[in-house]
Amino acid sequence: MSAEHGKKIIGIGLATIDQLICWQSVNEPVLGNTVTQYDMQGGGMTATALVAAARLGGSAEFWGVVGDDVFGRLIIEGLKREGVGVTHLRRVKGQEGPVVLVCIDAKSGERHFLRGKAFYEWQGRLGSPKSLDGAGCILVDQFRMNNCGHILSAARSHGIPIVGDMSCRCPFLPEVDIAVLSSVHGLPPGCGDDAHKACRAIRTLGPHTVVITLGAHGLVAYNGSEFIKLPAYKVDTVDTTGAGDTFHGAFCFGLVNGLPLKLNLAFSSAVAALKCMRLGGRAGIPSLHGTLDFLKERDPDALGQIIEAAPGWNDGMQ
Repeated sequence: MSAEHGKKIIGIGLATIDQLICWQSVNEPVLGNTVTQYDMQGGGMTATALVAAARLGGSAEFWGVVGDDVFGRLIIEGLKREGVGVTHLRRVKGQEGPVVLVCIDAKSGERHFLRGKAFYEWQGRLGSPKSLDGAGCILVDQFRMNNCGHILSAARSHGIPIVGDMSCRCPFLPEVDIAVLSSVHGLPPGCGDDAHKACRAIRTLGPHTVVITLGAHGLVAYNGSEFIKLPAYKVDTVDTTGAGDTFHGAFCFGLVNGLPLKLNLAFSSAVAALKCMRLGGRAGIPSLHGTLDFLKERDPDALGQIIEAAPGWNDGMQ
């Protein structure tokens, strides 16, 4: 399957270098603890999502800013290596990275982030409306929304859907068409742990479709006419870092390839589940071939419907 089967995915937001340390137990003191694994990979919400889209066979471009240090260079090299376009990436003189320390619990695979000072403000503008030619969707996170208002306005005028990766308390939620959020960051006030109620509340803020991922408990989605609830695919979890980012990238890939919402959610869940089987946000991101093989084994009914909706994906199967 080639990138020609879907339109371009533009991502505006955060790219980082992740320093990954897997501890015997993150709840134990450093003294006497054991580091079971260590790695350094590219990270960042939007950047990792675009890497996922590119590995699935999509055309992806990252629009954002990085520092002019060695870590900024590594971020750019990592994106280029994955086939993600960086024409609209800007390097900011005198800034760093950004770099994130990710502490992972070896027992559960859950992680904790320590973010440095490099999450800096930048007053420039990213891209231009002319750069939207060929775009099938735009993915944004909350880190560079102040730099892309002109792009979002142009996208809306051209009917290009905007997918948002942000918390339910983010003031930019009204700017997106499809909000894909994680319950890890909390649900709206007054909703408790009721994801259905949360979907309704978030939809009143502007998005026409709301997806709330629930980790091991799957997801709930609402498009104004129906609720969709799907369980999570069970895998041997090593690290959940980047699972949500990978889900976003897979969702955008499915969106530009015309998958209906429920099938796209199943497909994206499978991609995210496979990612969790390796350390780091990007190492475990699968290809389209690997994802379809996984679905063939775990969810053949969904696979059959997906292939019917996107017949060109047959090339991605054995």
